[in-house]
Amino acid sequence: MHIVVNTRLLLPNKLDGIGWFSHEVLSRLTKDLSDWKFTFLFDRPFDQDFIYGSNVEGKILHPQTRHPLLYQWYFERTIPHKLKRLNADLFFSPDGFLSTRARIKQVPVIHDINFEHRPQDLPRAYSNYYRKYFPQFAQIADRIITVSEYSANDIHETYGITKDKISVAYNGYNSAYRELSEDEKAKAKSEFAMGEDYFIFVGNFSYRKNIHGIIQAFDKYKAKGGYGKLLLVGNPLWRYAEMNEALQKSAFQSDVIFAGRLEIENLVLAMGGATALLFPSYFEGFGIPIIEAFAAGIPVITSNTTSLPEIAGGAALISEPDDTERISEYMFEIYSNENQRLKLKNDGLNRISSFSWEHTTNKVKEALFLSLNLTK
Repeated sequence: MHIVVNTRLLLPNKLDGIGWFSHEVLSRLTKDLSDWKFTFLFDRPFDQDFIYGSNVEGKILHPQTRHPLLYQWYFERTIPHKLKRLNADLFFSPDGFLSTRARIKQVPVIHDINFEHRPQDLPRAYSNYYRKYFPQFAQIADRIITVSEYSANDIHETYGITKDKISVAYNGYNSAYRELSEDEKAKAKSEFAMGEDYFIFVGNFSYRKNIHGIIQAFDKYKAKGGYGKLLLVGNPLWRYAEMNEALQKSAFQSDVIFAGRLEIENLVLAMGGATALLFPSYFEGFGIPIIEAFAAGIPVITSNTTSLPEIAGGAALISEPDDTERISEYMFEIYSNENQRLKLKNDGLNRISSFSWEHTTNKVKEALFLSLNLTK
């Protein structure tokens, strides 16, 4: 079998979200299916570390996909031409983008369709592209992989796709995440929070991540007599007005720390040293930071929306995302109640056994076999 893969998000030192999914799954899939040939399609020079074995070759196509107009050129012109020349059996796309002009089997991973429900969270050119093409991608896909039962139901209901065409493959987590020693926790507090305890958020700074609500809840927590800092980790893609306004109005602005984007070694340290993870998003197809926090042995406060209760599985404290009073109460409870911290830690460590990249890869492999009418 010859599988051609859209690997445009395998970017050295810039793996985020879908890029990590691509790396973790493809590094295992190409080894598991060592008798298959894989051609990886990049849109810029690539790192040889992403060529995972002798059965993998990489090719560079143009143009670089830096804007929706270039997405259209790349996937509607460049990709179908290349697929035809390569005589491929299947096009696999971990970021969900397909080609409506390709004439072979195609399997996307559609992680979520937040742009259908919250188009205002994205620049207009991007939301317009996604809302035009993703319904078409869903229809032409031979099979769809997604990362939660919530997203599977959402794709089914929004696009009218039959449930038996959709496979669910939960995300895994980086095995580097672990419980830290007391010395390591002290080091984390020293490096990231001026030696104090801290709550952490990890993700991009878009509206749907509810950074403004996190800042407001932190203010209320501090006003109750809570101690410590708020550490916001991530590379801001699109800063938004409500976040800036919440920060400007905060009586504890000096206790809010922006750490920027952290490499995995420092991210493991920052997560493991935190008092708890704050992740009260409005919309998530999965929410990988939740299971990373579980693996690190720290409590989690998250939302009762979209996939988040499903992924948390009863091991986190759950709130309406806009209920900043409730979130602040949860923060104070975790800060002041050692028994609650220990319970949430143990619940999270028990929950984490449900997730691994090996499990994800097996589910992806199963979906590809179904698409190709093969048996394992």
